[in-house]
Amino acid sequence: MNTQEIIEFLGGATAISLTVGYLGQKAIDGYVSGRIEAYNSELQRIASEHSIRFQKLHSERAEVIKEFYARLATLDETLHSTLRGFQAVGEHPLTEKVGRLAEQFNSLREYFLPRRIFFDEKLCTLIDQTLDISKGIFFDITTYPVDPSADEYRYNREVLKERHEFWEKARAAHAKQFAELKIALETQFRGLLGIEA
Repeated sequence: MNTQEIIEFLGGATAISLTVGYLGQKAIDGYVSGRIEAYNSELQRIASEHSIRFQKLHSERAEVIKEFYARLATLDETLHSTLRGFQAVGEHPLTEKVGRLAEQFNSLREYFLPRRIFFDEKLCTLIDQTLDISKGIFFDITTYPVDPSADEYRYNREVLKERHEFWEKARAAHAKQFAELKIALETQFRGLLGIEA
């Protein structure tokens, strides 16, 4: 073999090697691109599922907040109506209002307990405190007979005075502690719902 043939042979082998190398590189690039595209597609699918789950959870949480707050506002209004110092003519009797208070408190508590999981610990603590204050108010106003014209008070002014003290304590708890907790809950709920306070 002469030099010319060797150079032609090596040139052809080199060209073939370069061509095979180039095609191999293209095949590897195509394979890697396909895998990257498949991974990106899978990531988009997972992100979409996560987004849908998050939206559903947010929607459920919003419904829980809406229902809980509606029950809390109803309880607050009944507390206000019951604890007013002056009961207007034609209003429901105090005993009936206190009965509604018991029902509304129990309804609020029973609604919240199985739905605690929708709220963080800080918010659960605020709700627990609100329920405790409400229960304390209820116990204060039911320690003695609710109706101030009951026979028990007619002949024992000391008991009537004690009843009055319990009711004043309940009024103060509603006006201060309950009201502050309700405002704190409203702020937290607005934050969870994305509403600027």
